[in-house]
Amino acid sequence: MTKPAIDKPVRRKAVFTPYAVLWSMLGALGLGYLGVAIFEPGWLGDLTPAGTHAERTAEMEATVTKLAGDVDSIRSSMAKLELDVSSVKSDVAAQGQQTQTLGSQITALEDKVRLAETPVASAAAPAAQTNGVALASAMAAGASDSESDAAAHPATTIINAPSEKSQIVTGSVDKRPAKPKAKASAAHSDAINFGPAVVKRENRPLGLQLASNSTIEGLRQTWGQLAKQHHDKLRKLKARYTINANPANPSFNLVAGPLRSKAEATKLCKDLQAQAVSCSVGDFTGNAL
Repeated sequence: MTKPAIDKPVRRKAVFTPYAVLWSMLGALGLGYLGVAIFEPGWLGDLTPAGTHAERTAEMEATVTKLAGDVDSIRSSMAKLELDVSSVKSDVAAQGQQTQTLGSQITALEDKVRLAETPVASAAAPAAQTNGVALASAMAAGASDSESDAAAHPATTIINAPSEKSQIVTGSVDKRPAKPKAKASAAHSDAINFGPAVVKRENRPLGLQLASNSTIEGLRQTWGQLAKQHHDKLRKLKARYTINANPANPSFNLVAGPLRSKAEATKLCKDLQAQAVSCSVGDFTGNAL
């Protein structure tokens, strides 16, 4: 007879097999790595290879270099913007100066027109007064001549003169009292006729208005620079300054001259404007600089 299977002894499996031990060690190492990575990540930097540090350092240097280049480009852009702003300010100042120059020229022209109209009226009034005086003097001269003739030739009184029909007219009658009319007409003809008044404008020397400044010393420095840079064009000209009578913001204008004709002044002004010099044609007036 055979024994039942229950009676056979059961063999238990071993718990600590080599595979279990190996996997347990790997799991412990993984848990330890995770713990270090979570709680002490600085320890992992010491475990990385040297090549990785070098690559990171190179990447950081490249990033810093790129940032430095960007900063330099931003600085250059800012410098360019500052130059553009300064050029715009200078253009605005030049336009303001040109506007001020045009305003002063318009004011000068208005003053000239006003002065030209005033002598015409004043010259017409003396002419009328002179003609009236001459006419009155001529009439007075005629009257005096007639009185002198009457005194020189007194009238003869006839007593018991006959009637008007029986009066005898002879050639001894003096007809000289008619002479005062001729003398009066001669006096009228001798009156001075001044004719219409003619106003002649005074020819003032021309000059170039080159710059303006808040002080006379600034104008001297500007004139020295212009005379040095444009010696061939300005060597024969003299410098003067005019005062802009503005109580709020007084300034002084630089005027160079004199010039013989307006054509010469316009040509010289255009040549200076072609070399970026602010210039306008006006009168050569003011005080010596």
